[in-house]
Amino acid sequence: MKDRTLKYALLAPALVICAATLLYPLCQSLWYSLHDWNLGRSPSPEGYVGWLNYADLLWHDPVFLDSAWVTLVFTVPSVALTMAVALGLAMLLAGDGRLQVNARTLLVIPFAMSPALIGISWRFMLNPEFGAVDALLKALLPGWSGAPVLADPALAMTALVLVDVWHWAPYFMLTFIGALAALPQDTLDAAQVDGAGRGRIFFEIVLPQLRPVLTIAILLKTIFSLKALDQVVTMTAGGPGAATDTLPHAIYSTAFRFYDIGYASAMAWLLAVVMMGLALVYSRFAMGRSS
Repeated sequence: MKDRTLKYALLAPALVICAATLLYPLCQSLWYSLHDWNLGRSPSPEGYVGWLNYADLLWHDPVFLDSAWVTLVFTVPSVALTMAVALGLAMLLAGDGRLQVNARTLLVIPFAMSPALIGISWRFMLNPEFGAVDALLKALLPGWSGAPVLADPALAMTALVLVDVWHWAPYFMLTFIGALAALPQDTLDAAQVDGAGRGRIFFEIVLPQLRPVLTIAILLKTIFSLKALDQVVTMTAGGPGAATDTLPHAIYSTAFRFYDIGYASAMAWLLAVVMMGLALVYSRFAMGRSS
């Protein structure tokens, strides 16, 4: 009994901090989402509207549905390309050679950068007048130079996805390299002795054994893509038009440009429910794997 009391006494400060910084803001935002509160009209929540904000979002707000679609268009290729690039780099750079170690060190640099800084940097580099990307295209592919990438809806979304892949692929590359190092070497050696080619070894031996790690990586990257905001704000600002207006950016605009705190809180909670569902799947999968 004393040990149990001591355990909770030692955990109490951390639990209080978590409650103050996590549970209280969540409950407060849920309370805001049940009110019609615009900061332009009142400094405190106004009339209680219940679930009306949620009903308006799901049934009467085409902007919210368009933002949900844009988020899906951004998330699916971002996750797929990140996993493919990260796995390819892991297969290429797994090993203890000097070249592999130096290459891994250089590739980790994008992940160490701030997402907001990445968005600002790529916005300048993609500028058709003085950007580094356009200068490179003029030297190598003159016919492709001068295109206003961030002013074209399709090109802006493509650029946003590719920059997100550039940012996150090194992180998952290191994850996959660690998983590859844990594979039983005798199985791979036996397959090579039996005459199996590299492609067959990868698809029939390596990939099935990497499936648990790959599943967790996909779940994590999906959560990261759903809540991506910094690069959208600093790189495209949701434009051109609403071509890159993802749900996090729509929530940001609703709250801090139009000051509709109640409506923005409802939008944030709908997005949070989706991410909590994915987090629950991730947790159950991780616990089932460990058991």
